[in-house]
Amino acid sequence: MDDGQSAKRARTAAAACFPAGLLASGDERGRAYRAAEPFPHHSIAPFCAEELLRGVREELVGRLHFTHKETDIFKYHQSGDLANLDGLPAAEQARLPCLRRLRDAIYSAEFRAFVSAVTGCGPLSGSRTDMSTNRFKPGDHLLLHDDAIGDRRVSYIIYLPDPDAREWTPADGGHLELYPRESRESWAPAARPACRVPPRWNQMVLFVVHPGQSHHSVEEVCAGERVSIQGWFHFPQPGEPGYAPDQMQRAWAGGAESTLSQIAARAQRRHASLPPFAPAPAPAQGPGAPERFADSAPLARFVNAEYLDPEIMRQAADRFADDSHISLAAFLNEPTAAALERALREADAQDGIGPDRHRIPAHGTGESGPWSAAGPPVVRRYLRLGDAAAAAGAPPDAAARLLAALRDELFATPAFARWLAAVTGLALGARRGSVRRFRPGLDYTLASPAGDDAPVLDAVLCLAARPAAWVDGTVGGYHCYLDAGSDDDEASNDGSVYRATAGDDNDAVLLTNPAAWNTLCLAMREPGVVHFVKYVSAAAPGSRWDVSYEFQISEEEDGDDDD
Repeated sequence: MDDGQSAKRARTAAAACFPAGLLASGDERGRAYRAAEPFPHHSIAPFCAEELLRGVREELVGRLHFTHKETDIFKYHQSGDLANLDGLPAAEQARLPCLRRLRDAIYSAEFRAFVSAVTGCGPLSGSRTDMSTNRFKPGDHLLLHDDAIGDRRVSYIIYLPDPDAREWTPADGGHLELYPRESRESWAPAARPACRVPPRWNQMVLFVVHPGQSHHSVEEVCAGERVSIQGWFHFPQPGEPGYAPDQMQRAWAGGAESTLSQIAARAQRRHASLPPFAPAPAPAQGPGAPERFADSAPLARFVNAEYLDPEIMRQAADRFADDSHISLAAFLNEPTAAALERALREADAQDGIGPDRHRIPAHGTGESGPWSAAGPPVVRRYLRLGDAAAAAGAPPDAAARLLAALRDELFATPAFARWLAAVTGLALGARRGSVRRFRPGLDYTLASPAGDDAPVLDAVLCLAARPAAWVDGTVGGYHCYLDAGSDDDEASNDGSVYRATAGDDNDAVLLTNPAAWNTLCLAMREPGVVHFVKYVSAAAPGSRWDVSYEFQISEEEDGDDDD
């Protein structure tokens, strides 16, 4: 058989995998693609021949091995690289005939030409293939990113939920969320998505990868199982039609840095959402001995009397000296803690958040009065408490008043800085901090470098009610410290930086503090250590509230070793 006949048979085989007329509709679909908001994208349904796609799903679910993966940015189950099926033993290939046929059709010249016509992206590589299968079970999620890694050109996702089950509903979660830019002047993503695409059977969604523009996420799955194939088309490789040495630079001219670059960028680390450091009381507080601590009276309004006892303070200081971190349970005194627990539960209940809700609240929930969203979501998203007294509109509720008092009349005071110096043995300088609310189904921080040149003391008072539900980390909310020096920034195939956060053999994890009630966690964070608060699942029993402060560590001035 000559080459012409072989090529004709290949075209016929590829066309048979798709609905009649699909491959000829590129120009028409291109108009819809360009008009889509918040950035060009397009949904194709039905995308594939029904019988073939059912066979693909059967092979994926029944014959592939899936590995659980969890990092700061995602949690799901993933197969191996489906693009390299040709490297499997013959017996293994024979067990995946539908999957191989679909892969060959997707990366065929005919379908690549169709994708180019829809997106206007130009030629695509026929030699570089890139696809895998993800299974999102309840609690699984993938936070915001833009897919801009290497020479990826077009991102696609093929939805394979159970075709015989009920239709996917908004309450089930698992939607593809597309984010607009914060403004025309900024390439940072806005705090809220502008478009949500449900995971429907036999649907393909595709868009051109563009740094700073193709921001998207996978909403947490609350019910059912979201099965999908995720993949990319790449720029032409050397020797392929359309290849040019500067193709990426020309295609991305005028764009922003990729998500990965933004995570590492100093401009993002020092985003306006983080308050500036306030000067320490002059002179900087040195590490005094606990038995000579003389500031108990101003702290007694809030702090458990046990932690103001010189002997308890000495024991805490010894433990901190050994470990460089310590957790102090029942830190606030009983009246303060009881009032806070009532107020925080009432605030959650008013916003439709509670132990029996298990749903994703609407974006914007709780953003009123002194509470505003902190971002950008490529690095963080949570509610931050502003000036409760000066808030416009309705007067602040009990939760805002009590938390503002903890921030302004405890954490920000010279007396508290001197107490910290006594129990840590550190000389503390400038400080900054805020009150944060991490709403279930919405909020998190990512492990981004802080850019500090010297050690910092983290003092975080965690206020997560019903602590038994948080202790194993299943619902997230834990505070994790990682050694960034052991992180090779391995790019996962979903556009994030892979940072493992679980496993006994993971040397990168230095410390993990589960969300807890009324617990003060102190940790000395060296330069090069990154930390994050894991995304809080919709299954969490309530919001994770905290008062989070950073204290710069100063060099001791008096050199008094007796202390």
